[in-house]
Amino acid sequence: MEQLIDAIYRLLPTKAGQALSVTALRDKLENHDALLTCATSKTKYQKVQRQLDKLEVDKAGKIFVEPYDKENRYWKLCEPEVQLANLLRQLSLLQDVIKQRLPASLQQQLDDVMQMTAKKDHWLRKIYVAPSSVWQPPKLDPAVTSVVYQAIEEDRAFSCDYTTIKGKTRRVTLVPWGLMTKAEKVYVLAIERGSKKSAPVTYALISIRNAELAGPKTIVEGLPADTDLRTYCERHQIGSFAVGAEQISLVVRFYGNAGRNIKETPLSDDMQVQELSDDCREVTATAHNSVELRKYLRGFGEQAEVIAPTELRQHMRSELHAAIKRYEKL
Repeated sequence: MEQLIDAIYRLLPTKAGQALSVTALRDKLENHDALLTCATSKTKYQKVQRQLDKLEVDKAGKIFVEPYDKENRYWKLCEPEVQLANLLRQLSLLQDVIKQRLPASLQQQLDDVMQMTAKKDHWLRKIYVAPSSVWQPPKLDPAVTSVVYQAIEEDRAFSCDYTTIKGKTRRVTLVPWGLMTKAEKVYVLAIERGSKKSAPVTYALISIRNAELAGPKTIVEGLPADTDLRTYCERHQIGSFAVGAEQISLVVRFYGNAGRNIKETPLSDDMQVQELSDDCREVTATAHNSVELRKYLRGFGEQAEVIAPTELRQHMRSELHAAIKRYEKL
């Protein structure tokens, strides 16, 4: 466990308006090993006070004290480098996820931070990121990510062998605008040189092989200077994979425990949930009739029933009949 003095320093706020008293610090750290040996609240208070006195000496000019009511309140100087190091230690528990979003130049630094803190960081010992019970996250080729990330950082194109969802592979030269992540997958948003499409297309990073750096991009090929990737993707619905999908007034009934916690992850801002019985709830929401929506509804199996619109209800019914026919062949 981290030393008591380090824990106190970490908890000290960097703003005077949020300053903490000795009592507040003692209460926050009451389960720290160094305080569990103290018999009374008073001895815990005294121990915290001694550590604060030591911090004032060790970090002279960085610890501030002000009288408040019957006891002093403490805060510390904001040190961006120290705060960043602490943040990186906490974020390192998501190393596998974050690493895919970092520039190549920072990926090794994250590895170093992880190795440095793994054995001594009390927070990392108490966090577990559970994997999916169905699928594993894609294992990206380091040689590919190194080239692709470098191309993005240096505004350069790159060539690669790309395999489409239909299984066809061809050599392409891409001008990347940036990275887009969705769930565990990472996509490169890029324009293909020689293509008639002027808008960028998503390329799954896992489907890229034999990547090689190419020349610099031209002005007309890159991300417009007056916007950023997030704004562009949201404006053109790229991340939702709902481009061209019709907006519908969805009505769906969930049975059993399905959809019981749907308010935690609503389908839309205007979503409404009506409890029809203990075993049935009806959800209405404005949504896009996209492949992603239909996959979502299929995932509930017999526990979800589309009521409206009629076209979507008929589509789901046809899919279920087709599935039944396949199972009946066995």
